[in-house]
Amino acid sequence: FPLRTIEPFFAADKVTKPRLYCYPPPFKTPEDLGKVPALPTFDVKSLYILTALRFIDYDFDVAYTNEPDASPDKQLPFLLLCDGTALAGKEITRRLKEVVPQNSTDSSGSGDKNALDQMRLPENDLPSELVYRTMAERNLFPAVEYMTWADPVGRECIGEERYLSSYPTVIRYVLSWIKTSEATQNLKMTQPEHSAGDSMLLDGETLYQNAFRALDSLLVLFESVGSTRPFLAGKPSLLDAVVFSCVSVVLDAPVDSSIRKALVEKRTYKPVLNYALAMRRKYFSQPANQLGSP
Repeated sequence: FPLRTIEPFFAADKVTKPRLYCYPPPFKTPEDLGKVPALPTFDVKSLYILTALRFIDYDFDVAYTNEPDASPDKQLPFLLLCDGTALAGKEITRRLKEVVPQNSTDSSGSGDKNALDQMRLPENDLPSELVYRTMAERNLFPAVEYMTWADPVGRECIGEERYLSSYPTVIRYVLSWIKTSEATQNLKMTQPEHSAGDSMLLDGETLYQNAFRALDSLLVLFESVGSTRPFLAGKPSLLDAVVFSCVSVVLDAPVDSSIRKALVEKRTYKPVLNYALAMRRKYFSQPANQLGSP
């Protein structure tokens, strides 16, 4: 007798273009529906990778999700390529930093892993780029992470309301506590001044002061290249992605932190403010190619 096959009711979407899975945009309340968000996400690591990919005009889609367990390293964001390869964390930036092959002719970013391998951000235009980027990552990322998950006001306004609002109340509180504990431990591991002792408490002002010192050092670069253009010879780098993502989240987050007050009110940091606004107009004037949640 003839066999009859039935197509499955549910099947995974076929990936025809690289897809970046990251935390959703900031506006989630009903009164914000229909607005175009100033930033595609409040998560600084997601915004960092998204910015780096936009710098090189990489053709990709954005899929918003609140489930980091889908990522290979259990953290968002991650990049799913057309061949099924999933890149997470430093794997993405490592691809961006690889040297373009001499015999390469395809750098359009059409969708496969080779296209991503053939594209890189400039690192050799500024001898001290790595030093400045390491300093920025070491001091700016922890301050923003603290504001999002460890600071009580930020955790309630950003972490719980923006990223955990889809869960029932009890589960949301449990997940918030877990995420806060993980963020606190990670911050203590990366900050020697907080590594001693078993206390879960962090001194947010110390982290903010470290961020101020990093911004003060970066002001030297702003003076040399101007505050309305990328750092390196008119072409952005990973250093730009770090600084832009951190400063933008601080400016847009509904948390009145000391960093935000200084950026908005002090003339000393006006170049940083102008820089963030100029980069946003250049690279985020159009919304991302958004897909549904996985």
